[in-house]
Amino acid sequence: MKNLLIAIAVFVTAPLLAQTHEITKHNGEKLEINFIKIKNNIIYYSAPESVEEKKISKYAVAQLNEKSKINSQIISEKIHASAKSDFKKVVVLKESETIGLKEVDTINSFFGKIKGQSRLSLLEMGKKRLKENAALRGNQFIVILSNKTDNLKAVTYTY
Repeated sequence: MKNLLIAIAVFVTAPLLAQTHEITKHNGEKLEINFIKIKNNIIYYSAPESVEEKKISKYAVAQLNEKSKINSQIISEKIHASAKSDFKKVVVLKESETIGLKEVDTINSFFGKIKGQSRLSLLEMGKKRLKENAALRGNQFIVILSNKTDNLKAVTYTY
């Protein structure tokens, strides 16, 4: 009985003591959350009325504002890619880092292999080609699905 009362007390008081923050996403959306931590480019949080842990990519979040104080932390800068020359701005993500970003398209490409080229230079060339295609379409993020010379494939994401 004592353990049950302690458990109920913890569940009732935890939301009252939790730090309330506000996330401002790059697309303008604002979410009221209880901030937990940032780890591996993922922000972990819970809704104010819930204890369920949720995640969002740090690339989708512009600012983290603390409600109790007037503290504001910039999480990531907004990326603007609109031309092929902006390929250096395009970020290659893992699939797990795309939570909160909007999937736009799948891009395909290919390039010819030059005799004597190393495997590493081929991988870099393929990554550059996919980033150029994404920047040309105005997309800021890609997840590479295949990086073979005859079958370059990536999924593009934006805010």
